[in-house]
Amino acid sequence: MSKIIFMDIDGTLLDHIRYHRVLDSTIEAIQKARANGHKIILCTGRSKSNVLEGMIPFESDGQIYGAGAMLETKNKLLYHICIPEDDLKLLIDDFTTYHFGFKLEGEEESFADSFVFKRRNMVKKITGVLSSEALFSMNEFHLEKAHISKATLYYQSKEDLKAFQEKWKSKYTCIEHGKKDYDTHFMCELLINHVNKTSGIKKMLEYFNMKQEDTIAFGDSMNDLDMLLFANIGICMENGADQLKKAADMICGPSYEDSIYDMFQQLKLI
Repeated sequence: MSKIIFMDIDGTLLDHIRYHRVLDSTIEAIQKARANGHKIILCTGRSKSNVLEGMIPFESDGQIYGAGAMLETKNKLLYHICIPEDDLKLLIDDFTTYHFGFKLEGEEESFADSFVFKRRNMVKKITGVLSSEALFSMNEFHLEKAHISKATLYYQSKEDLKAFQEKWKSKYTCIEHGKKDYDTHFMCELLINHVNKTSGIKKMLEYFNMKQEDTIAFGDSMNDLDMLLFANIGICMENGADQLKKAADMICGPSYEDSIYDMFQQLKLI
């Protein structure tokens, strides 16, 4: 029976620990699985504008961008939701009020404040790798043209984030990722309420006329939690968040080894 496999990009398909690319064995596994009649769906928190050319060196059957905010299959747009302009203007003001660094992510372009650009340069100095994102300065941001689907926030005070969440909880959800090893800031993703990877998966299942029992999901971070809980088989990478591992049905090896290929074999997808 054909399965539909939802795969996160960063930390799952795309290794950020050793190789900073999709492994050849992963590409081979995906190509073999598709040849066997299974469907591969990219399911990423990245907006479409930040899935750069050449980043994903294989064909997939569909894409879920922005953690559920935009869905495509074979260049056909299935769904797209954006933050309303009136909200976005107020949100940007509040990002400053609550001392957040921020990145606004859209279908065609993404924009960041000065903190995010400084952070990118710092990470490059530490890792030797420039973050793979297509970012523009807020000086180039035009509210009426941006079509922003989500935001990423960087913050030091959990009290500030809690106050911000309380103010906006009727419309938006923050998914916290925790503190990064190479800086002093926490990170979270700001999503429109009821828009998440699972909402995108449900729409894909309807489009392909498939069922929840046909689903397998691979992820590594906390924005993958809902989809791993929803999928018939939820799989966390060994390099993933500890909380996510506890929720997963299975643990895959790390992103820098032939782990996805091995797991596809174990699941008899190839």
